[in-house]
Amino acid sequence: MSELIAWGDESVQTQGGVIPTYYMGSCICGLGERDIRSQLLSATKRKVSKLHWRDMTLSEKRRSIPVIEALSLPHIVIAATPLDGTVTSERARRKCLELLLPTLEKEYGVSRLVLESRETSQDDRDLVFVRGLRSRRFISQLRVDFAPGFSDARLWIADQALGAIGDAQRGRQDFSSFLKTLDMRELDLHHLA
Repeated sequence: MSELIAWGDESVQTQGGVIPTYYMGSCICGLGERDIRSQLLSATKRKVSKLHWRDMTLSEKRRSIPVIEALSLPHIVIAATPLDGTVTSERARRKCLELLLPTLEKEYGVSRLVLESRETSQDDRDLVFVRGLRSRRFISQLRVDFAPGFSDARLWIADQALGAIGDAQRGRQDFSSFLKTLDMRELDLHHLA
């Protein structure tokens, strides 16, 4: 039996009259990278190294979400609110990881999460945090790795899902049929230890 791999990304939504929120999203995808790349790039006519929601036109977004919806993959999204200055985005990220990783491992049977890499120092801090979660028995076997966004199109899926959430909340788009399929978990950052 092959291992289940989740692919993840983050998004911070602060513009457009929404409650400032830190999102961490993942999708469980065992499909081949080339196939996913080909399908997602069909949403744009431009030559791009990666599909990134904030760089896409409205028509590209409208083409992208049905492609992702047709893949019928499990999506797990953690929404941490409010990002109001009392909690840093890095703290919100750690709280999202603290909920996301056990959810992936215990509820979905995922053995590896690949996150889009950020700065090396930030990725290193994430790995230290993951080791701490393992030592505190939040997770047991789940492995976390990082990859540049352009290197694997499966990372683009979470970016697109998080972008769709943000646009829908700001009333820019109606992606309700897709958003209903997401396993959304909420964290209140004011009530965390």
